[in-house]
Amino acid sequence: MPAAMEMVLVSGLVDTADVARVLNTSQRSVQRWTARDAAPRKESEERLLELGAVLDLASEVLRDEGARLWLRTPVADLGWRKPLDVISEGGFREVIDALLALSHGIVP
Repeated sequence: MPAAMEMVLVSGLVDTADVARVLNTSQRSVQRWTARDAAPRKESEERLLELGAVLDLASEVLRDEGARLWLRTPVADLGWRKPLDVISEGGFREVIDALLALSHGIVP
């Protein structure tokens, strides 16, 4: 399994379906990458690393179950979009900013 993929899946906050959603690819492709039958394109690998950075921060700020749910919940700071969808659109910095605001107790 590629290191970035392992980092993301080991977190337990997302599964292969979530990764496929964020990378705009099929769950089968993610499974093939996990099994090392194929490798993600550079664009997908970069998005995977962005997802990993968000997951690291989310697990620090919100802890396990809270982080898992927050990633799938419409968030005011993100224009009522779901964090996983924002990451999928290339807005991982917006998600990081929303998490940092949460960690400092800043409410919109």
